[in-house]
Amino acid sequence: MKLLEDLASKLGLKDPKYLLVIAGGVAAVGVLVLASSKTSGSSKPRKEKLALDSKEGLLQTLQELSNQQAQMRNQLKKLTDEVSGKSMSLSQVCKRCAEMQLSDPLEKYGMSAVEFNKVLAEYEDDPAVHEAIKTLMGSPPTGTAAVTEASSSLTPTKLLDIHKFMLAEYERLALQPDKGCTKASIITFAAQAIVAGKAEAAYQVSVEDIESAVLVHQGALSSSPEFSEINVKMQKAIAKLMGIPFSA
Repeated sequence: MKLLEDLASKLGLKDPKYLLVIAGGVAAVGVLVLASSKTSGSSKPRKEKLALDSKEGLLQTLQELSNQQAQMRNQLKKLTDEVSGKSMSLSQVCKRCAEMQLSDPLEKYGMSAVEFNKVLAEYEDDPAVHEAIKTLMGSPPTGTAAVTEASSSLTPTKLLDIHKFMLAEYERLALQPDKGCTKASIITFAAQAIVAGKAEAAYQVSVEDIESAVLVHQGALSSSPEFSEINVKMQKAIAKLMGIPFSA
């Protein structure tokens, strides 16, 4: 699907299927809230009906997903602040996530991300749908990232260092045998909070600053073989966390 492949390329991702597994963190972080894609395209019995039989219905659904994503970003920020600086295991953070009652945005419709991707493929050349997906992926409404004093200090080299740090943390978490949960979306949300908290503490910048800097320097980063390699390895670690196969 060209639309998702283009976005994946801009964000330094090797496989576009991860775009609808990653939401709310550009290439810097990656809140996995559409983890229902798992290994197959099968879906659960529909609880509500998705209005995807028209472009208008799809745009409305994408807007709803964006709103839900914004809520989850707030929950992630709250959880990140809570675990930051604390010595909490992945199992402990997963239990805290369960208490927060996180939900998969597509779960109430009984639709997998794979099925949703198929619907998006029908509108791959539509500008309105393209913009709606960019919004879902965390792209700034104006198309230009907000630059803060902290984010302006993050050079491409520094962002590579931060990504290396986060990769090491994801790989460490992926190796933990006791994750305290079997639900992929909760495990990855918990891992995100842990990694984000440690990155913020180590580099004294917020996740939002990192995301903003990634957007500012996306040209330099997307052309960097090292950055691409880090992202592929990060995808592999995240896939291992989720318990799904990864094809390099």
